[in-house]
Amino acid sequence: MPQNKITVQFQGSFEDDWHVTLSAFLSQLEAVKAALKQTERLVSGEDEPSIYYRIVGLSYSSPATVVLEAVSRVTQPQGETKKKNRRAQRADYSQATVRQFFQSLKGIRDRKQVPARADLQALEAYRNLAGPLDKKVTGLKLIDSEESKESIDIDRTFQSAIDEIIGPDELVEGTINGTLEKLNLHNTTRFDIFPPIGPKQVACDFNPTLKPAVIKAVDQYVCVGGKLRYKRLENFPYAINAESIEVLPPENELPSLFDIKGMAPDLTRGKSAGEFLEEIRNGKGE
Repeated sequence: MPQNKITVQFQGSFEDDWHVTLSAFLSQLEAVKAALKQTERLVSGEDEPSIYYRIVGLSYSSPATVVLEAVSRVTQPQGETKKKNRRAQRADYSQATVRQFFQSLKGIRDRKQVPARADLQALEAYRNLAGPLDKKVTGLKLIDSEESKESIDIDRTFQSAIDEIIGPDELVEGTINGTLEKLNLHNTTRFDIFPPIGPKQVACDFNPTLKPAVIKAVDQYVCVGGKLRYKRLENFPYAINAESIEVLPPENELPSLFDIKGMAPDLTRGKSAGEFLEEIRNGKGE
C-alpha cells in the first residue's frame, strides 16, 4: 500500500558542528509545507487543502531527518447518509499530491521543464524550497516513499534551474484595481490587492513615501499605478512597483445607468439602448 511519505534530510553548517539551528529547521519545513500545499492545489483544482502532514519519523543522526506522512482529512460517510453525502465528499488526494510533488521537482531538476499544470504561484513555492539554504543549512534532500527511495537534492543548481523556467520580470507601465486587504510593514513595504477579475492577488511594493496613503487605503477599493511586473508564463501581472495609489469610491456611490441617462438625456438620440449599441458595434454611430 502507498505510504505517502516524504523524508526531509537537513545538513547543518561547519560552524554549528553540522547541527541545524531551530530557525533554519522551521523555515525549511515551512517551505516544504508550502510547496506541498501548492502541489495539492494543482492536483485537486481547489484552494482549500484537504491534506495535512504528520511527523512519523524523527532522528538526529547525521544528517538530521524528518519523515512526513500525507494524510487526507476526507472521511467516508456511513449508514443511511452515505448516498446523500457521496457527492459532497472530496477525493483523497494524498497519494496523487506526493507523486506529483516528486515528479515536478524531478522535471525541474533534470529537464528544466514546467511541471504539469504548474502556475507562477506553484513555481515560486518550489523555488522557495532553496530559499533557506545559507550558511546555516548547507544541504537539503527530499526522498520519496521508503520503497522507491527517489531523492531530489535542493541546492543552488535546482534554484538556478527553476529561475530559468520562471524567467525575468517584464515591466509595463500601467494601473490595476483591487481591494487592499493585506499590508506588511515589518522590514518591508508591501501590500496585496485582490482584483475583481484577472489575477487572484497582486503584490504591490511601494516607496516609503506612500506609506501614509497606503495605511489609509486598507480594506478599500483602490487603483494602483506604476510598473506592472509580468512573467512570461502568465497572462496577468503578479506584482507592481507601486508609484501611486488612489482610493476609489465604493460601488454604491458610483453613478447608476439611470444617473448617467440624466447627465446626458439625448445620448441615444431617441433610440432604444439596444438600437444605439448595435449602431456602435456596426460602426454607424456618429
